[in-house]
Amino acid sequence: MGGIAIKGCGKGIPRYSLHNRDLEEFLDTSHDWIVSRTGIEERRVAAPDEDNVSLSLLACGQALERAGVEGRDVDLIVVATATPDRMVPSLACTLQRELGSRGPALDINAGCSGFIYALAIAFHLMRGGIATRALVVGTETLTRIVDWRDRSTCVIFGDGAGAALLAPCPEGEGIIAASLDALGEGDGLIRAEGGGARMMASLAGGLVPGNHLLPSPLPHLHRTWNGIDPFLRMDGKEVFKFAVNKLCATVKELCSAAGVGTEEVSLIIPHQANLRILAAAAERLGVPKESFFTNIQRYGNTSAASIPIALEEALRAGMIREGDLVILAGFGAGMTWGGALLRWQDGQAIEGGRTA
Repeated sequence: MGGIAIKGCGKGIPRYSLHNRDLEEFLDTSHDWIVSRTGIEERRVAAPDEDNVSLSLLACGQALERAGVEGRDVDLIVVATATPDRMVPSLACTLQRELGSRGPALDINAGCSGFIYALAIAFHLMRGGIATRALVVGTETLTRIVDWRDRSTCVIFGDGAGAALLAPCPEGEGIIAASLDALGEGDGLIRAEGGGARMMASLAGGLVPGNHLLPSPLPHLHRTWNGIDPFLRMDGKEVFKFAVNKLCATVKELCSAAGVGTEEVSLIIPHQANLRILAAAAERLGVPKESFFTNIQRYGNTSAASIPIALEEALRAGMIREGDLVILAGFGAGMTWGGALLRWQDGQAIEGGRTA
């Protein structure tokens, strides 16, 4: 049947960088406090003329160019995002129009695990003969749903997009193992009620007897709508424990499924949630912390976009070579988690990296 490999990667990064020092001007926090607890020094914030479409198109354009593929040759697009620009139509359909692609196009929401979920969906659809080449995209504009008075969340999250082009490869190369799971009992640990149908109904005043809509003025920032908190909230302590446990379990599960030891894995590219989480996971797994690629220092937590952005940067830095075993692993709202083990098939050229 053959395998499925990532043939090209790209990223779309907002122009504006918000440093911890900038947050000190309006938030009860400090650069040192943020770094000590998260490892984050700065994050990117989408400007008014930037959104998930524009950022995703940048990422997709790079991925296609590096894979030597035209947009018209893509017959599947799967987008992972928890912060879509609009409710309908899907971002995937908009990207298909802009890229001149064809075939199925869909969005999914698995929180910070979204890119892994999207990757697995595309992999299995391709294995089932539904598509030949797929674009898998992770994109977020999280800074538009954070409460900028809440230092437990607003210092953590950032905006960005990443993309990967999947295409056939020889059997035994590319994606050789994948794992997905979820624990719905933890659905309250990371949540954002804004933009949902319940909140939109409250904006209109709600339906009343006689099918009349009561007018309702737009609420001011930081208010709730009929008791609905629209902003992103997180139970940091519980998420920390969950993330360390599931990240370690995912790495072990993938290695066991492929019949390899963790010491044989060249690089682990995890969801960029918190440097302390990654350090704790490395210690528990008994692997050097250098085995984990990190770029959270520059981008913060970009949720579904974090893994593909990190993968692109690891490739550009020459940290992945032909035949290397690479693990991608994510965890996030839902609660969800998952991972993929790849035997890297050298399919792209990135200037300055060993894959050139």
